Amino acid sequence: MKIQFCGAAREVTGSAHLITLEDGFKILLDCGLYQGSSDDMLEFNEHWYFSPSEIGCLILSHAHIDHSGRIPKLVGDGFQGDIHCTHATRDLCSIMLLDSAKIQEMDVKYYNKRQLKRGHKDRLKEPLYTTRDVEMAWNLFDSHGYGRWFRVHDSVEALFQD
Repeated sequence: MKIQFCGAAREVTGSAHLITLEDGFKILLDCGLYQGSSDDMLEFNEHWYFSPSEIGCLILSHAHIDHSGRIPKLVGDGFQGDIHCTHATRDLCSIMLLDSAKIQEMDVKYYNKRQLKRGHKDRLKEPLYTTRDVEMAWNLFDSHGYGRWFRVHDSVEALFQD
């Protein structure tokens, strides 16, 4: 087994840890949004240290946006596996990710309006993800109760505990 720390290593936000099993199956633990005011945060949120389509499943530790905030982008970029989490995490993500998408859509609209006013058509941006991306991601959520083992892969089981 190999573990690659793909976020929250030099920063406090953007939690993402890739576990590659001996048979090549890849499990992503968390898929968090980088937060902050620097331009670097935009770049960090756009970039992956892996190919989303190669991830077999995602295990979500909890709903905080710095642990769950890039899930819709992951799905939009090719991830098709199950997203394992608790029932409460699923319920919170349904609200938080939609809210995050709406904020991103509004922010980009405002940013693009300012760029067009300044004559910078070449600087227009797209949101990191949209409400449509959140809806696509929602179909992959598979929630589990606390204290109950569930199978993630042939040789891997997981358990959520407090």
